[in-house]
Amino acid sequence: MKIYFAPMEGITLYPLRNIHKEMFGECVDKYYTPFVSTARTYKFKKREQRDILPEFCTSFDDYKSEVVPQIMGNKAEQIVWAAKKMYDLGYKEANLNMGCPVATVVNRHKGSGLLEDTAKLDAMLYEIFDTLEKENSGIEFSLKTRLGMHDESETAGIMEVLAKYPASELTIHSRVRDDYYKGAIRLDAFCDAVKVYRENGGKAPIVYNGDITSVESFNMINSKVSGIDRFMIGRGLIFDPALAREIEGGEALKAEELRTYLDRLYDAYEEYIPEDQNVIFKMLEHWAFLHVHFKDCDKQLKTIRKSRSKGEYKAAVTNMFSSCEFIN
Repeated sequence: MKIYFAPMEGITLYPLRNIHKEMFGECVDKYYTPFVSTARTYKFKKREQRDILPEFCTSFDDYKSEVVPQIMGNKAEQIVWAAKKMYDLGYKEANLNMGCPVATVVNRHKGSGLLEDTAKLDAMLYEIFDTLEKENSGIEFSLKTRLGMHDESETAGIMEVLAKYPASELTIHSRVRDDYYKGAIRLDAFCDAVKVYRENGGKAPIVYNGDITSVESFNMINSKVSGIDRFMIGRGLIFDPALAREIEGGEALKAEELRTYLDRLYDAYEEYIPEDQNVIFKMLEHWAFLHVHFKDCDKQLKTIRKSRSKGEYKAAVTNMFSSCEFIN
């Protein structure tokens, strides 16, 4: 079995990837970067480029295989250019985002917006894979998709298109775009998607993605998606940084290691982002998930959220750990 850390915009940046890899990464096979956007200028945004530079993959013995840059785009020539740039940086694989449901992305016909018109998707993928093959690019090119834009009736047509192309892996999020990240996952539709993909000749290993937030949810999903041995987890690994370890039968998250994890994250973000307030805002993104580990913590969490300096933040976190019961 393989477990992957999903890309999460603004969260799974290199400070988190490095620290998570050191502390909890023994059971995580790959870390995906937040997407880098293609552009007509054939240049990456500076902050996005910084996040994928090999010099910042400090915790990875083999960043080339363990870190996967994700690409966001809708023009084949730009996507090919970006994939080749990833190869030039040493990466073994690049991943195309066809699943992001955010309106500002979809309205530009990117992310899950690519799923709206399967004919255009087909033409774009043909040009991408044909060019990568003809130019002997050397990069493995994987795909990440949803089941459709609006409903499951779109799934078969999408899978028929994707089955034509030699993706190195195909990750399927078990929702449609209109679901965003809410509502029940569509396990039956996921299984039907895999069946259609295989029946149409699709050969890529399938990666399951969607709502793995605990060992219990993993076991339930794993029991229903027979034949799948690769799983991508996003929010679950933010809720519980030790979740991959727990799924593999290891120890549950301990209070002291969570405290160390948070302290190290703060220190790393302090180098990454100027000014205490910006670092605290970044940490609050994590506390939006992590507060579930503390019983009756509303008052303490409010104090953390009101912090305006490093000292206030550190004191509030110490109070959270000392005064609230820790829940695994």
